Amino acid sequence: MKTLFITATGTEVGKTYVTAALASALTAKGKSVRVLKPVISGFDETDFNNTDTALLLDAAGQAAGKEAVEACSPWRFKEPLSPDMAAKREGRAIDFNALIRFCREAQTGDEDFLLIEGIGGAMVPLDATLTVLDWMAELQAPALVVCGSYLGTLSHTLTAVAALRGRDIDIAG
Repeated sequence: MKTLFITATGTEVGKTYVTAALASALTAKGKSVRVLKPVISGFDETDFNNTDTALLLDAAGQAAGKEAVEACSPWRFKEPLSPDMAAKREGRAIDFNALIRFCREAQTGDEDFLLIEGIGGAMVPLDATLTVLDWMAELQAPALVVCGSYLGTLSHTLTAVAALRGRDIDIAG
């Protein structure tokens, strides 16, 4: 398993911290790791060093300068909204085919591991018709589902897992 897609039951449950911990642990074991967070909202262009993308790059032992952040997260949006809404506010859209090409190209790299962090939960809309689940299904990479520890998390977790299994996505954990 070279590629792992990190998704969640929702937003703010710890995807970035789990992805960063995995990147850090693999790097500490001498493995080469590439991290991607292709789509990110709530992104402050004036403060690259205090973003989820910078945290991931740092964990993988890479400098989190402007160019590295742009290469890791090409679809960046200012408003902390679902990607479809954040893009619309900026008069933009996420080109789903370009997103898939970007990830597939990364899969051909020489790194030992590719960690792709999604945005929000598995059912978050990327545009009017496509979701993060569609993105994962296209890539057919195993998924790691990050869950919260709040009332309702069992239902949210089982629902996310059922959606993934319904699209024949292997669940790594």
